Order: sequence, then structure tokens, then C-alpha cells
Amino acid sequence: MNMKRIKVNIQASIGIMLLLVMSLAACKKDKNEIPPVPFKITSYYPNSGNAGTLVTIEGEGFGTSLGEYSATISGKTAEVISATAKALVVRMPDGASSGNLSVKHGDKTYEVGQYTYQALSVTQVSPANGPAGSQIRITGTGFSSLKGPATVMVNGKPALVVSVSDIMIVAEVPADAGFGPIVVKVNGMESTGQNFTYQAIHSIKPLTGGKNTKVVIKGEGFETLAVGNVVDFNGKLATVIAATTNELTVTAPDGVSTGPLSVNINGQKTTGPTFTVVAPPAIDVVTPLSGPRGAEMTITGALFSANIDENKVYINDVLVPITAASATQIKLVIPGGTGSGTVRVVVNDQPTNGPQFKDQNLGIQSVSPDNGLAGTTVTIKGSGFSTTAANNRVYFNGVLATVKTATENTLVLDAPANLSTGQLKVVVGSEEALAPSPFKRAGVITLAGGPSSAVFGANMTGIAVDQNNNVYVTDPQNKVVKKIAPDGTVSTLQSNGTNITFVNPFSILVDKQNNIYVGDLGANHIRKITPSGQNTIYVSGFAPGKMAIDEAGNLYVNINGFALGMNKVNVIGSYSKIGGPTWVASKPAVDANGNLYFPDQALNSNNGIVRITPTGTKIDSWAGYSEGGYSDGVGSNALFNGINGGIAIYDNKIYVGDTFNFAIREVDIPTRTVSTVLKTTMGFADGTLATARLGQTADIAVDKDGNIYILDAGNKAVRKIFLK
Repeated sequence: MNMKRIKVNIQASIGIMLLLVMSLAACKKDKNEIPPVPFKITSYYPNSGNAGTLVTIEGEGFGTSLGEYSATISGKTAEVISATAKALVVRMPDGASSGNLSVKHGDKTYEVGQYTYQALSVTQVSPANGPAGSQIRITGTGFSSLKGPATVMVNGKPALVVSVSDIMIVAEVPADAGFGPIVVKVNGMESTGQNFTYQAIHSIKPLTGGKNTKVVIKGEGFETLAVGNVVDFNGKLATVIAATTNELTVTAPDGVSTGPLSVNINGQKTTGPTFTVVAPPAIDVVTPLSGPRGAEMTITGALFSANIDENKVYINDVLVPITAASATQIKLVIPGGTGSGTVRVVVNDQPTNGPQFKDQNLGIQSVSPDNGLAGTTVTIKGSGFSTTAANNRVYFNGVLATVKTATENTLVLDAPANLSTGQLKVVVGSEEALAPSPFKRAGVITLAGGPSSAVFGANMTGIAVDQNNNVYVTDPQNKVVKKIAPDGTVSTLQSNGTNITFVNPFSILVDKQNNIYVGDLGANHIRKITPSGQNTIYVSGFAPGKMAIDEAGNLYVNINGFALGMNKVNVIGSYSKIGGPTWVASKPAVDANGNLYFPDQALNSNNGIVRITPTGTKIDSWAGYSEGGYSDGVGSNALFNGINGGIAIYDNKIYVGDTFNFAIREVDIPTRTVSTVLKTTMGFADGTLATARLGQTADIAVDKDGNIYILDAGNKAVRKIFLK
């Protein structure tokens, strides 16, 4: 008896479990089933025509079985000849009259709209999408008229009719047509065709970038399926990653180049704004390179975006909000807690890694000045310094300096002896912080002479430097050439122990073998003095002005006198006439490729540099312009104010003595970019690049280490500029 009950209970339990499983399965099935799309009519066309005209009814939720449909027009049966999920096609019957067209599906009847029996009918529009100005072909019947031309409207906007026949109209799409039906009017009759989709690109963002930049295209008439939109950047196909009718998001392709962005839909191309390809951003300086939460970080460089949202900054892969942005600078507030790691800037999806940042209390915000010589007073601003001066250790490229005064945010000290260009570092306890950029051993010293000195005479005219960094200057007043040793010791140029006397020593240069060439204007010759002291007349027969020498040892010598040009003197002392400046005081220079450079009083008022290539091609304002002024820039966009101070070439750069700006300018030969090395005011003072003062710059020379020597004739001195 008990066994029988147990058997019955087991069977009942199994039954209950089966019912539960079936119930759960049914629930699961119901949950996963896609609900049916309801029957809905959205449009139909044409809305007029004769018997036999095919009317297309568009919508969704249609069945595909013809047997489920019937249609009537004014109560008369019309034939349904095609059925898809989104379109029905109905043939208008004979003997019917104008009236309402309706469709019956199953047991439900749906009103389509009014249909008019008439000769005018719009049967097809091709293409059914396109931008303003594109042409569409409208086919149908009854378009020709003797009373007046056919008119075409696109979504209520008049279109320009290009041509008309009885069965075809060609029209241009009007601007801002939007989405709506094509309507044709002829002889008082009107017929509505299918809807037309107007395409336009209103904007793209960003307008600049490179490979993999995500670009958002705003406009209208786009396909909602990404694959329906074909986007190209100046002919290169891009990947569409998101799409709506008014917005596309695309990724700029590999090999992208500057040019217009276009969207092609159903073979109809719409051209938008130009996408400009730029290189990834460049990071020059990040300050501070360490610091606490709340400190402001400034990143300077190039190719940033002035639109804040087009820039992203990461510290140790942590995204940090930006507070301000320009093309050359980004600012943000250090959030703290990022940890130590790389500073990375991403502009329009193009990344660039910068220096390492330390997430700590100690940091250097600025160093002022950031250049100078031993003894220069330097102020360091930052955070986390010890208020006890001795507890702050400051190193200039490894050389320890003594801190004079200290607060939590400021250190004041003097640059140490044995200073060299390199990294400035502050150490407090176990933390150390680096300055945003190296401290440069740079500044101006007086190598020899001075306003009250009698070492040189007035109106010195030429300067040159040999391979041992001995400097030579022409001293016409004393009719000699003075030699200044690297330690500043001054002597007179000699030959075999005897001072060499000239009539009017005007110009000077030294070749790579340390042979010295002196143009003696009063004697109409050039003298050559060898390292062994041999003194000979190298070439004679003309009055030599300023000179230059090329890699092969040929001299380029201005001929003293207006518009007399230049002589090229070969290595054996023979010369021939070549084109040159019209102003004798102009100093020439020759680069490693044989290009000749000189300022010219007649061509550009001595405010620009002329270039002549080895093949004779001449560019009058290769750098600078005839107008005097002061501005950095490229080529003739830069301004000088009197290049009386000579030019000298070093390491693919031309250094220019910009006399009346009291400046030394630099021209990058490959790019013609003019920048400023040193700009002072009139006076006489040694010091940093910011505090030094100059008098009249008469000539300029550069030694093999890149140090610049200025013949400061106004102060009767030879000045030396350290840049490294």
C-alpha cells in the first residue's frame, strides 16, 4: 500500500514538473518573439492617370500574399498585381471615376487617398534623392502643353525645368528642398509622384585631422543604415560607423589627403567642406612636470585645436579636463591621484606622447630667466619647496647651486660657476622635480673693447673667426687687423713677428685651413696671411668690398662702387665678374650647396636677403622685404630693419645682424623661416638674452661651435653670444 502511494506521488510530481517546464518555455518563447509590425500606409504615387496606370502604395507591415488583398477606386475593383513587405502595386481599372482609392487586407479596409482620372500622370522620379542643383528625370504622361510650360515642385519648392517632352521632364533640385513629393502641374492639372529625399551636408567636425580621426557629418537626407552611405575624403573611401537621417559618424581612412569630403547615396554625390590633413600635435614644453592637485599645467606646442572639445589630455592614461586651448597652448588643472606617467595629447584622434609627469607635491612651474651665464640671478617658481634654503638642492646640469632665499613656492639663487646647458633639477628630501625645459648657458659678454676702451679704433668694419676660435677684426682707423684670443687677449695680426699694416682694411674672412684674407680697400687688393705668417697679395686689380667663401675655396667679393656687382675669385687668384649686390657695404654668404646670399640696398632697401642659386636663379626677397620693420615669419613675410650688420651661415641657418632693431635674427635655409635669436635695445650691457644691450652692429661671424660674434662698432667692442 505504501509503495503504491509513493508511485502515485512520484507520477504527480513528474506531471507538475512537466507543466512548469512547458509554462516556462512558453513564457520564454513569448518574451523572445518579435512583435508583428502593424499595417501602415505612408505614401502613394501617382495620384492621377488614365486606366491602366500603376499606383505604388508604400508603407510597412504589408503581407506578401496577393490573395490577402483587394482594392477599389470609387467602388470599382482595382487589380493588386504586386505585394511586398513595404509596397503594393495596384492597376487602375477601366470605367472607374475619380475618387478614393482603398485597400482591403484580410477583414480590414484602409483608405489610401484620392486618385484622379486624367491625362497627366507622374509615374516615376529618378533619382529619388540628390543635392541642390542635381538633375532629376520625371517620367509619366501628359507633360507637354500648348497653353503654358509644365511646372515642377519638390516638397512645395519650385524646381528649374530644364527640358520637357510629353513623357519626360528634366528638372534641377532646388536648395533646401527637404523630404516630400514631386508635383507636376500642366494646363490646370496637377499630379503628385513619389517622395524625393533632399541631400545636403551642413557641416563637418572636426575640419582637420588625419588617419583614424572620427568626423561627424551633419546634414540631411542620409540613409539610416550605415552601409547605405558611401563617404570619401578627397576620393579615399572612409568607414561609416554610425548613421541617422541627419548625422553620420565616419573614420578618416589611411592615406587621407586634404580635400573635400563627400557623401554618396544611391549614386547621388553631395560634396561638403574641405577636410584638411594635419600632422599629429607636437609637444614642446609641459610645465610643471610634477606637482600637487590644484596646480595649473600648461602644455605648449603646435597643431593643437582652438576648440577645447577637439583636444584630450591624459596623464598616466587618466583623462584630465581641459580649461583652455589655442593652436599652441593647452591649460588644465592637475586633478591629483593620476599617478606618475606619460603626458599624452590627442587632437582629433591623433595622439602624441610628451614627457613623464610625477604625481607629487614638489614641482617646478617656471624658471626665470631660463638662460644666462654664471652669476645670473635665477628665480624658480613652483610648489613643495622647503622654507629652509639649505634644504633645497638645485642642480644646473649636475652642478649644485646655492639657494639664497626660499619659500614654499619660490627659490632665488645664482647660476653656478662651470655652468653648462642642461636640465635644471630641484631636490627636496626624497622628491625631485625637473624644470619644464633645460636651462641654457646663453647670454652676451664683451670679449674685448668697450665704449671707453682704446683697444680698437672707431668705425671697425669686418669680423671673422678661425678654427681655434680666434677672432679677427679690421680696424681701419689704426690700419691694422686685431686678433682676439678666446680668453679676450688682444694683439695685432703679424707676419714673421712684424705687425701687418694696411691702407684701408675693410673686409676679412678665414678659411677652414685658417688662412686669413683681408680686403684692403685703399690698395685695391686682397692679402692672404697663412697660419705660418706668410703675407702675400692674393688678388689685385679692383677695390674689394665685403667677402664670402664657398666650400671649394672660391671667394665672392663685392666690388667697391655703385652697381659694380661682384667678382668670383678662384683658388689660384684669378677672378671673373658675376652678378651681385648694387650696394658695396652688403656682406655676402655662401651655403654648402653653393647658393649665394646678400642683402641689397637697391633691391630691397637693405631690409631683405637676395638668393642666387648655382644655376643663376635669383629671388630678390628670399627673406625679408623692402619695407623696414620687425616681425618673424616665412620668406618675404618677415621684416628686418637695416641688414648692415652682415650675415653668416652655420648649420643650415643664416644669422643676420639686424642693425636698427638691435637684434640678431636667424633664417632657417630649407624653410625660409625667420626667427629672433636676440632682440635688445640700444646701449652697452652684458647679461642674459633678455637683459643685454647692443650698439651699432657692423658685422657678424659664427665659430665652429655655433657661438656668434658681433662687431659692435658703436661700442668699439667685440661681443660674444652664447647659445648652447
